[in-house]
This record gives sequence, C-alpha cells and structure tokens, in this order.
Amino acid sequence: MKYLILIHNNPAVIELFAGMTDDERSAAYQIYWDVQTELESTGELVDSKALDTDAQKLVSRGPQGPLVTNAPLPEVTEVVSGYYLVDVDDEARAAVIAARFPEAAATDGVRIARVWTEADFAATT
Repeated sequence: MKYLILIHNNPAVIELFAGMTDDERSAAYQIYWDVQTELESTGELVDSKALDTDAQKLVSRGPQGPLVTNAPLPEVTEVVSGYYLVDVDDEARAAVIAARFPEAAATDGVRIARVWTEADFAATT
C-alpha cells in the first residue's frame, strides 16, 4: 500500500527548530538522510523530495486561464516542505516512519495519507 508522508512547515515547527542547539539541529537534519537510506534498503521508498517553501505558488482557475499567486500567502501559516512516498504493508508502518521526523514533535508537523488506486475510485461509483 502506498502512503504519502507530508512534512509541514508551520509556526510550531519553526519554534521547534528555533529552540534547538546547532548540534540538535544537525542531528534532526540527519534523520531525513537516515530514514531515506533505511527506506531505500528495505525497498519501501518510492520517492522523496524537499520542497522550496519560498518559491511555492498558489494556482486557481480563472476566466482567462490559470491564476498564479505567490504562496504562501500572509494569512497562510503552513506549507508543505517535503514528502516521502512509501510503499509499505499498512498504515501502522507509515505512521512509524512519519513519527521519526523531527516535525512529528510539533503540532501538525507530519501527516500521512493513503494513496488511492484506480480500484479505490471505481469502488466509489
């Protein structure tokens, strides 16, 4: 089963990292590489990327075509800063992986979502 682990940057995450010493922050960053290496070795990693939180855009449909706005907007307090797409046995395994990331210590720092398949969509009709 595929799960998307979404890592968020929000005020609680910013506060978490701001409260770390340089050594703690380095150790926290090392976790991403350690998880990646482990997931590659177990064959559970499908893809992972860090996202540029300063260059994100908000796209909506307008009468003349796509409307593109710089994001995050001032009223938005969180953005997705990275993801891991994993292929694991079940939700429990995805949760164990997600809990390893430093952001899991902050409110709303990490989320998981099962990736739907064609069969899931077909079952809704």
